[in-house]
Amino acid sequence: MEFGINNFKDFVETISYGVTTVSLLGLWATYISSKKQIHFTTMEKCVSNFKEIIKCSGSQSDKSAEYIEFVSEELFYFENGYLPLAVSIEWIDGMIDYLPFYDKNKVFIKSNRLDSLKNQDQTIRLLRDYPRIRKAIQMREEIDFEIAHVSIENENDREMRRQERDKIIYAVIMNLNIGWWKKFRLRQKIANR
Repeated sequence: MEFGINNFKDFVETISYGVTTVSLLGLWATYISSKKQIHFTTMEKCVSNFKEIIKCSGSQSDKSAEYIEFVSEELFYFENGYLPLAVSIEWIDGMIDYLPFYDKNKVFIKSNRLDSLKNQDQTIRLLRDYPRIRKAIQMREEIDFEIAHVSIENENDREMRRQERDKIIYAVIMNLNIGWWKKFRLRQKIANR
């Protein structure tokens, strides 16, 4: 068995393998760069949208409707991989205080911050056209929402609050149509927060 370049054909094949390898590495680098740019652009857009909603001088009802539209868009981005999993986790943590939920027994848990989402009938009307949100807020395990919404003055409250909020985050992401790989990595990401 002989290795090396014995003729022009072998030389061209060797060059061809080298060019192919470099091209594949270039494609991979371009893919990674493009993915990071999509993540950055999406995050920038969401942060800008959120700031606009907060600054909005409209009624509480208008703000709630805008916030619901915004959350629906964010959940779409989570589902389709436009945001890194770590960012998705952090943003869902922020949504916990604004969104209403349904506990394991289908009992309505009102929003902690938005008056328009503190009444179940009004919430049903506002979420009628947002099946992604309705699906995301359905909890399947026992969660203590009082602890999840407790203020964080002392260390014990912070840790208990974090544990309950992590359950909610996990449930919301599991309710979304994300890929199995993200679901596989999710528990570890939440545990490392």
